[in-house]
Amino acid sequence: MPRLVTADLPALLDPSVVGHRFARQAALRRQGFGVPAFFCVPATALEEVLTSVLDRLGVPPPTSYPELLTWSESAGKEIRATGVEDELAAALCAEFDRLVGPGGLVAVRASAFGGHGTTFEGISSGYLYVPRHELADRVADCCASVFSPQALLHATHRGVDLRSIRVAVGVQRTAVGQG
Repeated sequence: MPRLVTADLPALLDPSVVGHRFARQAALRRQGFGVPAFFCVPATALEEVLTSVLDRLGVPPPTSYPELLTWSESAGKEIRATGVEDELAAALCAEFDRLVGPGGLVAVRASAFGGHGTTFEGISSGYLYVPRHELADRVADCCASVFSPQALLHATHRGVDLRSIRVAVGVQRTAVGQG
């Protein structure tokens, strides 16, 4: 599996690779709808950082809301401190340049999903008008959003094991009509 899934690969249509949001967008784009061009960081590329945070902090997070907030904050800090691997950061910048050029801006959005077909759309993070130099940090922020208090409550309510949660991140042109 490549580190980055480009718009050319059939994997963009597979929600187990890129999440439901981006699989739907890829299908719509292939059918000629005005979905801006994008590429994705597949869930497999971010799986290790999520697993390492769960290993260090323990599963499940505490059940009281104040403890959940503390756990969530710690998880987010660890993910942001770890960031994305250098190899992935370089690949992100190369794909960014291909998609919009070094001076362009993109939208960076998480597509989180877990066991029982649960999605976290509307809960996971997204960022608009992201310049190249902020791209790796916004990908890490999207990854961290999987452990936001809202996402943790959603997972708990749905009975989703936190170890089953995956996140893919899409990087997309910010304007329709630019390809």
